[in-house]
Amino acid sequence: MRPLLLLDFDGPLNPHRADGIPPGYERHEITEGAKTWRLLLNQQHGVQLNALANTFDLVWASSWEHGANRLLGPLLGLPELPTITWPDRRPVRKGSWKTPYIAEWVGDRPFVWVDDEADETEFTGDHQLVYPVDARIGLTATDFAAIQSWADDKSFVDKGSRTDT
Repeated sequence: MRPLLLLDFDGPLNPHRADGIPPGYERHEITEGAKTWRLLLNQQHGVQLNALANTFDLVWASSWEHGANRLLGPLLGLPELPTITWPDRRPVRKGSWKTPYIAEWVGDRPFVWVDDEADETEFTGDHQLVYPVDARIGLTATDFAAIQSWADDKSFVDKGSRTDT
């Protein structure tokens, strides 16, 4: 069974807490209706995520919900991805408010959850990896390599058939 790669957007792909524009990023402004967002995006992230799609089923786990496919994915060259949607009322709890919804959505599937607000201790199974990302830095090449290495170590991929970019 292919593992899921659950992607938050703000923090991992848009380092919204960065001081200035980090190396490799460009400032983007997107508008939909009366709303405008200013984002920092690294085009290499799209390349790296598309490469991870050889191993993982990519899924948006972002508060952007379906807007991630409509507004963000095309900027990174990503295909339309399945999207976890969130209830309007979010529970107040220790750790991330997303945790119970992610647990329900993934069921028994192995997964990596990439998020700037996730707590590493929230999931402890052998086929689960919560991968916190610093929202001042965003995902790095080292992070992408670590995520792929996790899948390789779990034997989710035939090492002879994987192509690296």
